Amino acid sequence: MKKVIKVSIGKLAFTLEEEGYLLLKGYLDSLSEYYGDKEDGAEIVEGIEERVAELFIEKCGPDSVVSTSVIKEIITILGRPETIFEEEGDIRSLGINKRRRSIPKRLYRDPDNKVLGGVCSGIAAFTGLDTALVRILFFIFFIGFFSFGGGVVALIIYLIMWVLIPQAKTVEQRCSMYGEAMDLSNIHESIKRAGKENASSIQRIFIIFGKIISAIIVFVALISIAALTFVFLGIEVFKGILPLNFIDYVELGVDNTLFMKITFLAVLLLPLLGILWVGLQLLFDLRTPRIRPGIVMLLLWVLSLIGFSVNATKASRPFWTKTQESVEYPIGKHHDTIFIRFEHNNPIPIKRVIMNASYSDFSLMWMDEKSDGADIVVFPSVRIIRQSYNEPSLVRIKSKAHAYSYAEAISKAQENLSQFTLQDSLLTIRSKSFGKRSKWDGTYQNITLFIPNSVEVIVEEPIKHNFRKRVKTRLF
Repeated sequence: MKKVIKVSIGKLAFTLEEEGYLLLKGYLDSLSEYYGDKEDGAEIVEGIEERVAELFIEKCGPDSVVSTSVIKEIITILGRPETIFEEEGDIRSLGINKRRRSIPKRLYRDPDNKVLGGVCSGIAAFTGLDTALVRILFFIFFIGFFSFGGGVVALIIYLIMWVLIPQAKTVEQRCSMYGEAMDLSNIHESIKRAGKENASSIQRIFIIFGKIISAIIVFVALISIAALTFVFLGIEVFKGILPLNFIDYVELGVDNTLFMKITFLAVLLLPLLGILWVGLQLLFDLRTPRIRPGIVMLLLWVLSLIGFSVNATKASRPFWTKTQESVEYPIGKHHDTIFIRFEHNNPIPIKRVIMNASYSDFSLMWMDEKSDGADIVVFPSVRIIRQSYNEPSLVRIKSKAHAYSYAEAISKAQENLSQFTLQDSLLTIRSKSFGKRSKWDGTYQNITLFIPNSVEVIVEEPIKHNFRKRVKTRLF
């Protein structure tokens, strides 16, 4: 059984084999002696100890015994200071700019120098630009988009980069951001960079700015989620009818609309939930769990979008073709008044009636409430066009229809022309009702009266209106 010794390295406790401990102690003593008389020598030695502690955790875990072989491997990776700087001096004397110990650069998010997600600091490390400069450029980019109404676009771009660019978690990854090896020269330069960054007042300004942006993101996301939930699921437009349920009143190409409703809500709400999660992470410095919520929500959103698109395409099949039919009825010039009657099987209710009437337009609809819900009662809109006395007076009825095939659309449009009758001076317009059992089939109609200015038009049933006054849309 090998003897072990407990020591503190980089402010963390480790258990080392005795032989390895003596080897590491001699190595650290030689580093302290080498950097003792150099500028920032104490900070460099402290940084080296932190790097050693990180490598111990990566290779052995926080609670395992660090073997002598691991300690030898780490010393080999870091190197002796005199050897590294002698090699660098030889390279500079030969006029070679590229280091022999450099490694390929890779783009990572920098967790040690982040304000929000570490995207800008990661890009700065990869490109060699100053971190503050990159942040200022992105801020200008954000403000520029926002001034043209596209601030959300810049935010989404940042969030996508946050999700797609991995975070530098290991020592090797953090070195790879700068394209530098994990040796003492890299630690030396890291200490210099950290000193410059800590001295920068711009850093503190961006931290405050980041917290403010985070709070705004959380607030906007919460308000948006609450508003969408209330609009689609929390308010009844009519008795027992939520806005999302209106889709059940349409004759679609699918029998069950539940999947389409769920995917539709997911497409709207998942991005807001993702933004909310990011905002909470930034505001409270939350750690990202092993199962990354951002990536999970992005994948769910993509799947929901695909599912909704496929289902909506199938559902819209009965509406791919559109056509219209029209018919005209002449009106005798001896009529000085034309009466319009809106005919329905049941009397007009005392509430849940919508009417919009002006000097030349009239529309009417209401809800017939039943024990199992409600039906929508709809009448074609009526429009009056005034003309000279010498021009022919007539009623033009248009019936428009949607269907999968052109022949089916024509048949629907012609069939719905029978909703209207003109007998002498009385125009009778019959209603159409839509519900969960008798769904809307993609047809709608409108009526236009071409009459002289002297002819009066009066709606006699079920609501009196003489087209001499304007009645605003009302619900009572």
